[in-house]
Amino acid sequence: MTADSKRGIDAAVLKWIAVVTMIIDHFGVAVYAQLDNSVYETYRLLRYIGRIAFPIYCFLLVEGFFYTRSQGKYILRCLIFAILSEIPFDMAIFGSVFYPKGQNVYFTLVLGLCALWCLEKVRKTKTLWLSYIMQVIIVAAFAALGQYFEVDYHWKGVLFIIMFYYCRGLQNWVRNVVGVIAFSYEVTAPLAFIPIQLYNGKRGKQIKYLFYAIYPIHLLIFGIIRFYLNT
Repeated sequence: MTADSKRGIDAAVLKWIAVVTMIIDHFGVAVYAQLDNSVYETYRLLRYIGRIAFPIYCFLLVEGFFYTRSQGKYILRCLIFAILSEIPFDMAIFGSVFYPKGQNVYFTLVLGLCALWCLEKVRKTKTLWLSYIMQVIIVAAFAALGQYFEVDYHWKGVLFIIMFYYCRGLQNWVRNVVGVIAFSYEVTAPLAFIPIQLYNGKRGKQIKYLFYAIYPIHLLIFGIIRFYLNT
């Protein structure tokens, strides 16, 4: 039975799971934590729910990299939304219009996509040992860039994307075991591999730019609320 014919959930449903859990997480940081009567246990619950989002985003990013008609345009779209999202991200997460010590997750995704693009090029190198060396250099370089620019999830975020790239040709259960182990430092993040396991390979009903725009829009709303609560 092929991935396209089996039952399960499509990419659109996966995206909505990631979007909802992400918004819950950001609500906890930007709004709930600012309330005078906030309860720490509730705050932690909101953050635990939010940990489910990032593994799904990494998985879908790699899927999108292989299915997109233009990898260059895919990277450019993510870069544009990274730039658009930075001020809303700083407002919501750090309570400041400008905060240079933390960049939004779109920058993490851009670095990951650039790494995948480079890896695709060098993996076609006919000299095997040279290809392996170049792949190691690329992985190390982009992880270092993630750490240097302090993107969301830092070096780990870039490596998670690369992990899904290398696991893509493996059986689903092997990929998921690797993923659960990789994300086990976050208590609830491995739960993301339940819906990922149910992914049926279909795109589903896509509202492309809505999924891109939700990130800066909800952060801007939460950022404004945070500023209001702190005045």
